[in-house]
Amino acid sequence: MTIKHRAVLMAALMAASSSSAQGSSELSLELVTSYSESTDSIQVDGKSASFKTGGAGLKLRLDTASLGSLYGIAGGGYLPKQSASFAGVELSGPSDSLFYGAGYSYDFHLSNRLAVSLVADYVHYDIRGDLEGEAFSQPVTADVESTVTMLDSSIALHYEMSRDLSAVAGIGVKRWSIEALANGELGGFTVSTSVEADNTDPQFYIGAEFAIRHVPVGIYYRRSQLSADNSVDLNGVDIRVLLMEF
Repeated sequence: MTIKHRAVLMAALMAASSSSAQGSSELSLELVTSYSESTDSIQVDGKSASFKTGGAGLKLRLDTASLGSLYGIAGGGYLPKQSASFAGVELSGPSDSLFYGAGYSYDFHLSNRLAVSLVADYVHYDIRGDLEGEAFSQPVTADVESTVTMLDSSIALHYEMSRDLSAVAGIGVKRWSIEALANGELGGFTVSTSVEADNTDPQFYIGAEFAIRHVPVGIYYRRSQLSADNSVDLNGVDIRVLLMEF
């Protein structure tokens, strides 16, 4: 996240804190899990890298009466299989990831059951893995470091079907980027290769928000199309569970 982005987020949080001091805000902590995977690897200049993210973390959310809702999120995860092309060799293996993000939403209540939300979400992933493959009957290994960012802007409809069940549908755009660097050994030589791609593509999502033993839970399915030298579909699932309110 750039210094400018951090400054804007800090200003928003300070404003929200001021509103909280006046008794018009609620603070909550949620457990969140997410997983996204493209149907194929991203292709750039004859090289490829898998677009796969996931993990679990904590989300601190501040809901205000007049400014909308803000949140910060951080966590990590383990992905059992990442893939990339390295000097023309296809490699795969496990990877670890750390992520952080921030977001904002504002709700317009059209009736007791229907609301429209304007939503902006930013998340940054740092992914590292040790990948392996084979070339000319010789093992090939590489250390891969990837940075994935996603900025989602959308408009969503919330419809309260009952006291404990709401349906959600949203549409918008995803501004994404991926940078992957691989360093490894091939035939006794140290070789490096990199992949960089970014674009802004459409996305949509649907979800359900409900309560299990009075604990709010949300499950969402997201789908977007990523366009580089090739075009691939990105599917994702997000789950959130309320842990406590302050």
